[in-house]
Amino acid sequence: MKGPFAFFIHPLSIVDLYRAIPSFQNKSVEFVESVIKFIDPFVAVEMEIETSANERVYGLFIVIPLLSKQFVEDEKLAMSKLIKGSRLAIKFGAKIVGLGAFTSIVGKAGMNLVKNFGDVLYFTSGASYTVASSLEVLDIILDKRKMNKKDLNIAVVGATGAIGKAITKLVVRDYKKVFAVARNKTRLNVLKNEIKADNIFVSTDILASCLNSDVVITATSNPSEIIFSRYLRHGAIVCDISMPHNTSEEVIKNRKDVTVIEGGVIELPSEPKFKKLFNDLSWNDIIGFPENNVLACMAETIILTAEEKYENYSIGRNIDENKIMEISLLAKKHGFKVRLRKKESEITPNIGTLLK
Repeated sequence: MKGPFAFFIHPLSIVDLYRAIPSFQNKSVEFVESVIKFIDPFVAVEMEIETSANERVYGLFIVIPLLSKQFVEDEKLAMSKLIKGSRLAIKFGAKIVGLGAFTSIVGKAGMNLVKNFGDVLYFTSGASYTVASSLEVLDIILDKRKMNKKDLNIAVVGATGAIGKAITKLVVRDYKKVFAVARNKTRLNVLKNEIKADNIFVSTDILASCLNSDVVITATSNPSEIIFSRYLRHGAIVCDISMPHNTSEEVIKNRKDVTVIEGGVIELPSEPKFKKLFNDLSWNDIIGFPENNVLACMAETIILTAEEKYENYSIGRNIDENKIMEISLLAKKHGFKVRLRKKESEITPNIGTLLK
């Protein structure tokens, strides 16, 4: 048995907490937010999975009790909880921790955790496999439609973040025009100077960039909906990697010409066996997907454990292209593959999961 690994999850919304902890349901949002600040991290899931390379892997999913906005509003509090969660992971014997959702954003994108724990515990945001799998699922859609990337414009929203930056550097080789979109113009210009390509255009204008694009990838740390129907040209393809999703659900309802897909959703090589599920919730209730599905960030942590590849893998704001290619190959070795919904234009709702 390999492992254990640990993976940090947290409630994305107040709805998650109301569902997971019934005693909160009659309490105000303000009350719940104030209470969870004082709750220590805890193990919500214990699971075991076997890869197609016949490696059995054991792991823990540790809840960091803060809402998405609380990670942004109080980074000092968030870091203190991440340190407590890391010590809990060590107590259970974990050697590597995967950082899910907003736990991967604070503390200089995981760098502060690396400094705190040295070679006692290693970390990954899972960004390498998130990038690889998201571009893979997008390529599947384009191939189905016999669309040539050289004829297409693409917008990367959140282009200066770790995932967005890595994606921008890769798609600039294949697409006609690349619109790199973010809020900070200085960081955008740094990115443009780093890439040095004639087909990259930087912008802080989401609306204009998306309207000029055939494909839109959104990979931001913004917990709000920022992609709406009026932003998208006819027949556009949207690949939403953000957690919570940036694409408004009204896009799916109102724009039948637009295809919305989730990036970074992975089908496991086997059905996991659960030794613990918090409050008798289902895996679907906790993670937001069926039992044989996880996010790429989770899958990366499992794969690294199966390989006993204990190192700080996808950490910081610069993702190594070699690791993107390496983790993609390791995923195939162990039987992990991208998940395509039966209905192409469908995404998991932004409510009702601890971490989708």
